[in-house]
Amino acid sequence: MELELIFLTAFVMEIIFCAIPGALTAEALRRGVQGGYHPALMVQIGAIVGDTLWVLIALFGMAFLFEGVLMQLGLGILGGGFMLYLAWSAFKEARKGGLPEGREGESRGDFLTGALISIGNPFQAAFWLGIGVTTIALIAPEPQLIHYVVFMMGFEAAAVAWCFLFAYVVSVGRRFVTPRAFQLIEVVCGLFLVYLSVNMIWSTLHSTGLI
Repeated sequence: MELELIFLTAFVMEIIFCAIPGALTAEALRRGVQGGYHPALMVQIGAIVGDTLWVLIALFGMAFLFEGVLMQLGLGILGGGFMLYLAWSAFKEARKGGLPEGREGESRGDFLTGALISIGNPFQAAFWLGIGVTTIALIAPEPQLIHYVVFMMGFEAAAVAWCFLFAYVVSVGRRFVTPRAFQLIEVVCGLFLVYLSVNMIWSTLHSTGLI
């Protein structure tokens, strides 16, 4: 059951991460509204390149450092704190209302634009190192290579599914992409992130024997 739970957790985490409106969502939406399905899809696929890079760095580059109470505690607090930051950002955007604004850079290709937005996000490493590695360790106290591989599979499956789903929604249902719809997405994601944050911090404190 460990592997199935890790896959499902990674899948849900990536869907939530993708659904939070930000620079990537704004640019994919803007290009999708202008050009339809293909531009929106290519921006999202380009972002997978950057996301995958950060996940590999977090999971395989730092995975073997995840030993000891202090490391587990530090990463657990980092992951929980960062999720609270994302929740705060989502609530702030919901309060402002309106559709997100796209980034400048009309001459860049859609695929390259998505990749650069993702690679240029300094919070990616903190997100996946603090949340991804900690989540695996909470499910599998002695994680092995297979656990990280399954996490990657869940992440990639969700990322690809989101690419096609988002592009389809933008191209077919553009008239339904309203400020109210974005506000609803932001509020729901924010509430879920608060729940995940509290649960992760509590589980980390419990697993390290501090409570």
